[in-house]
Amino acid sequence: RGQGLESTRPHTMSGFWGLEVKPGAKPTPLRKQPGEMVMVLKQAALAPTGKLSADPSVLSVSVGSDTNERFVLCHLASGKCEQWAIDLGFGPDEEVNFHLTGKCAVHLTGFYEMDDDSDDEDEMDSEEEEMARMQGEAMEEDEDEESGEEEEGEEESGEE
Repeated sequence: RGQGLESTRPHTMSGFWGLEVKPGAKPTPLRKQPGEMVMVLKQAALAPTGKLSADPSVLSVSVGSDTNERFVLCHLASGKCEQWAIDLGFGPDEEVNFHLTGKCAVHLTGFYEMDDDSDDEDEMDSEEEEMARMQGEAMEEDEDEESGEEEEGEEESGEE
């Protein structure tokens, strides 16, 4: 399966991004302005600046204009759990805010990629066409096998 198929998709541009989230009531936006980048969050870590506290820092995220609906990403505590791996992507049109409770700031790091919607659609169309072609060939083979079995059955019943 998939042999002989070569992707014509160009390499996507990507790069590093980092953000410091400070504790407090004010959310920290992922983006300062709308962009064309898909941003992938890969890690949260206690910032090495300032005093480390034994109290946990709880990082949460809200997506959309309703910053009251938050989802916890991790609890970080000095000496116990100082960093956490995450794999969470945010589309270019999503309004994303991070919220932090506790006393320690948190560094977020990840990477961004250009949003290649048109390339993805073209690639999906060609993949769907290839899948349909392969399914069609498989159905033809099944029909050939079934018709061969019917003919054998007819011959056998005629001999008795």
